[in-house]
Amino acid sequence: MSGTWLMINDGKYYGKPMVIEFEGDQIFHYEILDQLKDGFLQKKLLYSEKWSETKNEVINENRIRFFRMGKTHTIISENESKTEYTEFTIHYERLTPTLTELTEEEIQKLQFFIEWNNEILDFKFNQTLDSITIQELNKRLGKEGRKLVLEKIKDTYFGTLYDNGNRVILLAIKEIDYDKVVLYGFPKEPYQVVGFVK
Repeated sequence: MSGTWLMINDGKYYGKPMVIEFEGDQIFHYEILDQLKDGFLQKKLLYSEKWSETKNEVINENRIRFFRMGKTHTIISENESKTEYTEFTIHYERLTPTLTELTEEEIQKLQFFIEWNNEILDFKFNQTLDSITIQELNKRLGKEGRKLVLEKIKDTYFGTLYDNGNRVILLAIKEIDYDKVVLYGFPKEPYQVVGFVK
């Protein structure tokens, strides 16, 4: 269980990106801070718990699923709602060093197209990812829009998605060269996608 494990965002989580680390039977939960230090993402300890006291499933050597109890709040009408206890799952992926011979500057100049969830995604750094129409609306509203930034934890690079200046998703880069990028830590199997130069 060594290393740092990234919490996988399944689209239902709206908080800051999180990681966990293990030490013996202890699991330490950290949130990723907004500021960088020497070009690296920084983390802040939130809490710890015992592995032996969690309900979990080891999916493979690099993926863990935790089961947590929470509440589902359903609004039925203006005057009626119901709350139920629900078991949620949270996945974590072990971070591995990014395989590349490229420098940060070379990586930031690359652009790839990724097919995921029946969509073609534009994977390019330091440029707005919004359509021209959305960019115009954002300009009127004083918003920054969506942008992908290259960031790093230890030896792992990320394509970090920012939305209006807020870090929302870390896309871990397994490998990258001039022809392709492999991203991992996705919510559904095969848990990774490959992007190519168009």
